[in-house]
Amino acid sequence: MKYQITLVVNFLFFFTYICPLAETEVYTAIADLEQLLYTDWEVIKVLDSYLSIEEERLRNLRWLKGQYEKLYTMAMQDGESFFTNPVNAFLLVKRLSEDWETAGRLIEAEASKALVHNISFLGLSFPDQEDLKGAGTALLRLQDTYLLDTSHLAIGEIAGAKSRALELTAGDCFQLGYQAVALEDYKRAIQWMHEALIKFEQEDIKTASKPTILEFLAHCVFKLNNVKHAVKLTRQIIEIAPHHPRAFENLMHYESVLNTKGDTAPSEYEYDEYSSYYSSYEQSDEHDSHSLRALKRVLIPAFDNYEKLCRGERIRSHQEESKLKCQYTTNDNSYLLLQPVKQEILSLDPFICMYHDIISDKDIELFKRVALPRLSRATVTNPKTGALETATYRVSKSAWFKDKFHPRIAHASQMVKEITGLETNTAEELHIINYGIGGHYEPHFDFKREGEVDGFARFGTGNRIATWIYYFTDVDAGGATVFPKIGVSVKPKKGSAAFWYNLRMNGDGDLETIHAGCPVLSGSKWEFSNLLLDKIGSRSRRQSWK
Repeated sequence: MKYQITLVVNFLFFFTYICPLAETEVYTAIADLEQLLYTDWEVIKVLDSYLSIEEERLRNLRWLKGQYEKLYTMAMQDGESFFTNPVNAFLLVKRLSEDWETAGRLIEAEASKALVHNISFLGLSFPDQEDLKGAGTALLRLQDTYLLDTSHLAIGEIAGAKSRALELTAGDCFQLGYQAVALEDYKRAIQWMHEALIKFEQEDIKTASKPTILEFLAHCVFKLNNVKHAVKLTRQIIEIAPHHPRAFENLMHYESVLNTKGDTAPSEYEYDEYSSYYSSYEQSDEHDSHSLRALKRVLIPAFDNYEKLCRGERIRSHQEESKLKCQYTTNDNSYLLLQPVKQEILSLDPFICMYHDIISDKDIELFKRVALPRLSRATVTNPKTGALETATYRVSKSAWFKDKFHPRIAHASQMVKEITGLETNTAEELHIINYGIGGHYEPHFDFKREGEVDGFARFGTGNRIATWIYYFTDVDAGGATVFPKIGVSVKPKKGSAAFWYNLRMNGDGDLETIHAGCPVLSGSKWEFSNLLLDKIGSRSRRQSWK
């Protein structure tokens, strides 16, 4: 399109500035005036070409405006539930980052550019490329964890999601495939690039480039050692885009590798239909060794169980679960005699339980309201340096509060003390957390392990005895707190709290307490945690200490 506009501008420049120099004083002879009809005809053709280009440009802008309107209209109709669907959240980020840049390129006239430029002075918030990368990666994480079908996601369908979602465009699918390539998850990238091709053929307004999609597809299949198919795809690029800047060089490279190493992939005739080829990747884990996810399976204890528990699969036997119970309890505390708490025991060793209906809706709304302006990216402690830093395995925002910040926060802390019997005056500050698109916290320990820098030294205390988590919201799908080594899953329930011990009686960390926050598939997850620290040289009262 830029080439066409340049061509039109060059024509206009030629007729305006060059032609008059060739023939002057044409008004003095009818013969010369007759020659101007040829010029008039060429001007008509140039202007006609220019108008066609402008109409195409405006058609693209109107279509893009329609995409923004669709998103806004659905959000207004669905209210808060709109953002509980991660596809909607991804699309909003993409529309206001990459697609907004596209709109800026389409708006070329200086007067129109000023309209776009002036938006920056209104104090509006626009996501950047890092936000787009994070949103795309989150959607891929959800897909991997919950085994979501690519074609269903592409039309906005997520099992368990209460909110509707818009259908993805070819450009949206390409963006997800691009993120998968960046993560070296070539199997997933192939699925999304294939979906982008399907969408591309269906679109009137093209939102992606077919040669670019094919180029990434060729790269992915090459990385999965199917060199023969990479050659075939690259030849297709040359057929439809003979001037492609990289296709010939890529083809030479692929053919060189093919001639040197050979190829063990099936014969080329089997790939006449895209569907037969890509479905084989959809159904097989043969190539998972290339992905970061496969590496996590090796390095992170019980990672497979973590994903199974997140999906709601049963790990424990019925015999183990038959020993568990629900009861009213005072935990031998006279404070609770008149109103015992509802306790659901989830594990005996290590001891894990839930307490139900212990925080009011009024307090929950208060805590969310005071936390909202203070939220910042959640951090983890570097085990080698003790420094706080962000990490891809923990995606959420949080805010920290001392008891004295608000009387109700102090009351929430007091409830933890009364129910558990553990001192809270040595605890860390209370920690309010909100999870974003696919927000999660991969398997980790809450206690400091041997050889790690003591991140709790600044408190003048020992290790983390126990963890308490208030849940502020129900979560439509996903978002459970799971213990992959023992098969325990704690589903967030508004007004309830989870509690467990991190240390054994001798003060050693309990390795069975490795736990994780599953990615939030649908819904909004808020929680309020209290990490209880032991007093150095003392032992606090514990219930059911094993």
